[in-house]
Formats: sequence, C-alpha cells, structure tokens
Amino acid sequence: MKFICLLILFFVQEDQTPFKPREEFEIKLDFEFRDRPAGSANSIELSQTQREYQRSRAVGPLPYLYLNLRVLKQTPEEVRIRVIENGVRTALNKKFDMNAVLKLDMGYTDDIKDRIKAYEYTVYYLNADKKPISKVVIYFDEDGTYFVNSEKRGKI
Repeated sequence: MKFICLLILFFVQEDQTPFKPREEFEIKLDFEFRDRPAGSANSIELSQTQREYQRSRAVGPLPYLYLNLRVLKQTPEEVRIRVIENGVRTALNKKFDMNAVLKLDMGYTDDIKDRIKAYEYTVYYLNADKKPISKVVIYFDEDGTYFVNSEKRGKI
C-alpha cells in the first residue's frame, strides 16, 4: 500500500521550475515554403485517416516552421540550456550563449497540427550544477493555436 502511495505521489508531483519572465526572451516564427519529400507510392499506412493520407501525398510548396528563441536578459546563474521535445526526448543540451539565437525546427505546419512532428518544446535554463532555474514552454494545439508559457500568442 505504501508503495502505491509513493508511486502516486511521484506521478502527481509537477515540475516546479518557474517560467522565464516574458521580458527576458523573445520568440519569432520563421516560415519557409518547402516541397515535401515524396513518400513511397507503393505503401499504405493503415492508421492514417483519409485527410492525413492526402496531406502526406500533397504536391507543391508547403509551410515549414522554425522558431527563433533569443534571450534578452540572462541571469548569472544560467550557464546551460536543455531543450525537451514533446516532454520526452532531449533535443539539445549544451552550454548557454546569450548572443546566439536558438533555432528550433518544428517541421511542416500540418505535421505539427496532426502530432506527427514536434508540437511542444520545453527550454530549461540550468545552473552550473545542471539544476533548472527557469523554463520556457512552447506548445501548439491541434487547431494551430500556439502558447508560450501558457499564454496564447497566435495561430499558425
């Protein structure tokens, strides 16, 4: 019984890292138009809906999204950065350079909405002991609305 209670506490406990204040960073959307690489014409993905199938076979240029994250004000404790994609995969983990612009590759906008590519990035700013000091959470809804630190910023 105690084990179950500890397990529940472990999963209920949330990330207590505070959001980085809005005035200390900026995010710019960078759209490009790219042709989607041709998929195999001889294969069918049974889990795809008709809409997803048509999107994967689309021809012509499609909108492709990059996010440019730039820090405007750095605290002295922030020396490293860690980027987590979709809450699971570590996309980047390195020393922090305030003058650099962090370019996050989101992918095709239709893939973001359909949850095929990354739809959430959590950027942690770490101290020398690799403990999180602050974070920036970028999240895209299935309808294209995007949020930065739970604040609605627009729609793609």
